[in-house]
Parts: sequence; structure tokens; C-alpha cells
Amino acid sequence: QHHKSMAVCAFFFVLCCVCILSPDGAWCFPLLRTFSESFNDDVAAAMFSSSSSSSSSSSYKDNKYNNISAQWYTEQRVDHFNPQDNRTWSQLFYVNDTYFNPNKPGPVFFQLGGEGSINAFYVTQLEYVAYAQHFGALIVALEHRFYGSSHPLPDMSTDNLRYLSSQQALADASLFMSWFKNKVYKIPNAPVVTFGCSYSGNLASWFRGKYSTDTVMAIASSAPVQATMDFFQYLEVVDKSLEYFTGQECVDQISNATQQIQQLLTSTAGQQQLVSLFGLCSSPVSTLDQSIFMQGIMRHMWMGLVQYNREIAHQPTIKDRCNQLANGTINNNGDLLKAYSQIYSSMTQNECTDVMYSSQLSHFKNASFNGPFSANRAWFYQTCTEFGYFQTTDGGSADQPFGDKVPLSLSLQMCRDVFGVQFPTAQLINETNTYYGGKDVADGPTKILFVNGDIDPWHALSVIESRSVDIPTILIDGTAHCANVMPASPNDPPGLVQARKDTMAMIDKWLASL
Repeated sequence: QHHKSMAVCAFFFVLCCVCILSPDGAWCFPLLRTFSESFNDDVAAAMFSSSSSSSSSSSYKDNKYNNISAQWYTEQRVDHFNPQDNRTWSQLFYVNDTYFNPNKPGPVFFQLGGEGSINAFYVTQLEYVAYAQHFGALIVALEHRFYGSSHPLPDMSTDNLRYLSSQQALADASLFMSWFKNKVYKIPNAPVVTFGCSYSGNLASWFRGKYSTDTVMAIASSAPVQATMDFFQYLEVVDKSLEYFTGQECVDQISNATQQIQQLLTSTAGQQQLVSLFGLCSSPVSTLDQSIFMQGIMRHMWMGLVQYNREIAHQPTIKDRCNQLANGTINNNGDLLKAYSQIYSSMTQNECTDVMYSSQLSHFKNASFNGPFSANRAWFYQTCTEFGYFQTTDGGSADQPFGDKVPLSLSLQMCRDVFGVQFPTAQLINETNTYYGGKDVADGPTKILFVNGDIDPWHALSVIESRSVDIPTILIDGTAHCANVMPASPNDPPGLVQARKDTMAMIDKWLASL
């Protein structure tokens, strides 16, 4: 039982860390919520996204729609850029034609998958489904290669992962959409509106830029189009968001607790004290183990909280967590570190948490699609070879309260150790920005709408200032990551409500101009 608890805790710890590394929480945080509350895979399958393993729910039904079942495009190419490679594979997609009239075809609303599995929720529950009802659109969502059930090759060995890239994914989308429009629905002239959030928001904007004849416009939400090696700005936005909602006191308490932890890490006795306080399985002795420990604290307690503030039902908000820390300090007779560790321990709810660097590597090295961290391995490969996005403490303690124990070197070493390759990551990131344009993507194609929330740390890498009337932006006050793509709620703030109205109006305007 002890070993089982350790394994469960290690799973939760690594999953939580990778959730924040990935901009796309669509697949990740609903899974974390379900995992932490009930460990019930059946419940997880019915939520927004399936687990990060290869399984996907095959059908979906509610009182609005008929059965929405998984479908497969069986002619997808393994390598779009090698004409001598004729290998093909089957790619998962979902369709909702409830609002589509084949006798008077409307547009095709094309949701691109990101760094996780998709299920029928993507074509029935996201906010763009309401837009589809208004425009009589045909809705289709395509899963990204190497995620979920879309396996171009038998496993995710480093050699096979060379076929995992955003460029291959965009080519997938182009080939699929040609087949889908011309052979399945026979609507070759139907305009395609591309949607995506986070990494898939990148793909939506890039699809418009690189395949402009395949799509007439893109709605790119929370899209970090500027690939960045050292994304230290992430924690700076976390700092500002904490201060925005709670004032300086909470930030100061986090900074104080961080300083105490880092001081304890300098001695054997202090390390043992941290084992007791935080429920660790072993002392964080090595520099790498200490980095993993500090990374886990800031991601587990604060980064996900800010990135998805008020977006996950029954989970604490920024204000809730800061109040919890303040009240816990009072209840512990002013012992801030004890209160801090109690919050951390209450979130794991297991005998101990494994923070060893070697344990992290073992999870990421599993190249099987059936492994519990298959999506994490795939996404980590993309960060090492295309995007970076490594969230570090390199920005300096003056701009964030999380110390200096999570340097860029940690992520770069993990890239080497996980995949056994010395990637020229800096060069590859520069090539990504050169190819797509980074934030200057807005200087190329037209009719891309960028939507962001100003407390979402990823907005620092997105386009937040309008370049022209055909590259508009919406920055929503007080909202977090991908908030505008989630189903509307009566509790949505006015800015979010207006952003959805403005998005529909922009789609209407651009469709009318065709």
C-alpha cells in the first residue's frame, strides 16, 4: 500500500508540473481535478478532455445532440515533406452537423487539436458551438498527431518523434480538410473558419498564415505565438496577477516562505525538516532534486491557480488561496512556513511526494503511447525542438516571489537526458519564430483575431495590440487562460461576455466580406 501511495503521488506531482509547462490546460487541469478528487477514469472520460494517455471516449450524447462518435481519416501522411515516403496512418476527428444544412451550406468551423487528446466535447460544448448555431456551421475537430489516439507510428521513440512538429500538424490539417470538404461533405466552396486555444491557437493563426487558401480566418485564443527559450516572464505575470487580486501581502508571504525554504535547503538538517513539513519521500540533496522540489511548489500551489483562475469548478481562486495562507499563518501562531506546507500537503493527500530528478526522467522516458505520461513526453519534445516555453526563475527575485532555484539549465538538461540528444534548442526556437513570424505573424496574413486574458501568463507571448483592422485583438480584463473558449456561465465577468459578442461580430463581418 505504501508503494502504491508513492506511485499515485508521483503521478499527481509530475502531471501537475507538466500541466503548467504546457499552455493548453484543456486536456490537463480537468484531468487533475478528477484525479485529485476521485481517481475515477470513467468520470475523466466524460469531462472536457480524456486523460493524457492514448484512450479517448468514443461517443458522446446529451439532450441537444445525437450520438457524436469518433471517426478516422485513414489516409493521413506520416511525412508530408518527403514525397518518397508513402506511409499513411489514421487520425481521429469528431463532427457535429446539427446546425448544418447541406442544401444551403454554411461555413466549416474547424477546431484544431493541441497537445492532448480530444473527445466529443470539442464539437458540442465549447463556446464556438454557439457561434456555429448562429451561422449554420458544420463543426469538426481534428486531433493532433502523436496525442490521444492519433499515432502515426507504433511508439514515441526519439527517432519516431522527428515526425512530431507543428509544421507536420498544419500539413495534416490541410490534407484532412481537403478530403473532408471535397469527398465527405462535397462542399468544396464552403469557407473554413479555424479555431484554437493556447498551442492550438498558435496552429489556428499559423494555418491561416501558411495555408491561406484553406481557411478564410482564424480565431486564436490565448495563443503564445512567440517561441521563447527562457520564459521567465511567466512568473512575472503570476506576480502581477496575485497582486491584482489580493494586493502585496500575499506576494510578500510567498516570497518570505520561499526564502525560508531555500535557506533550509542549504543544510542536511534543513532538508530533513522540509521532508517532514512537505511530506517528501526523500531529502532534496542534489541541485537537480532541489530544483524539481521548488518547481513543484510554485507550479502546484500558484502557477496553475493563476493560469486557470475561476475556470475550474470547485477549485480555489487566487483570493481563496491567499486567504487560506493568511488564515493558516494565524492559526499556526504566526508560523508561515508551516501554513505554507500544510496547503501543499493538503493538495497531494498522499503519504509522500517524490521530488527526485531521476523519477521525473523515468516518467518522461517512457516512449509507449499507453504510458500515463505519453502526452507529456510528446509535448516536452516539442518544447525542446520548437518552442522552449521553459518557465524559469531567471527573471530575478525583484519581479517574482519564487526564488532562484529553477534555472533554464534544468529544462535544457532534461531535454538531453530524456531524449538522449543534444538539441540546438536556441537555434530551433529562432527557426520557429523566423518561419511563423512570432508576434509579427500579424504583419503577414489578414483576418486573424487574437483573444487573451490579461491575468493569463501566456498572454506575454501573444499578440495583444492590434496591428490593423484585419488583425484585431481582444484583451479581457481579469480573465485567465482560454476563458473565452469555454462554455458561457452566468458568473462570467462583463468583459468576458463582451469578448464573446465581439468575436461573433468579427466572424460575421469577415464572412460577409467574402
